[in-house]
Amino acid sequence: MQGLQTLLVLALLPAALGGAQAAARAGGAIGQLEMQMHAMEVEQDPCAGCDEGLAYSYQACARDHGNPCAERNEAGLVTGAQGTKKDVSCCLTKEKHDRCLECKSMDCAYKTCNVNKQYYAERTLVEAENTRDKQWDSKAMEAAGWGTDNTD
Repeated sequence: MQGLQTLLVLALLPAALGGAQAAARAGGAIGQLEMQMHAMEVEQDPCAGCDEGLAYSYQACARDHGNPCAERNEAGLVTGAQGTKKDVSCCLTKEKHDRCLECKSMDCAYKTCNVNKQYYAERTLVEAENTRDKQWDSKAMEAAGWGTDNTD
């Protein structure tokens, strides 16, 4: 909050130093600050954007960088000590992917949150359905001696 107070003082400073034109600019700056403060109050959904596009981006980053959040020293070696990240944008993608995996496992009763339960498993779920034996119930009835279920 102290940073916003500083910005407000800086916005009002031209008005105090000189003229109506500077005061008008300061008023516009105050309006912008109010909008920015209101935008910061809006709560963001950490589970938004968990889709196949993010999964694809994560896999591309993992292919190219391994762990893109690992920090390297001046020689370019990952030592575990503080340094520069391999790739910052891919690191953000990895962190978002990890957050999406956490969101996927959340239990949201009564639709209290927006979660993609199929995140990072869309293709696996489709393949499992395609290879599933769709006549399992008929086979189980025949094996148990009940005859057919007349679904053929």
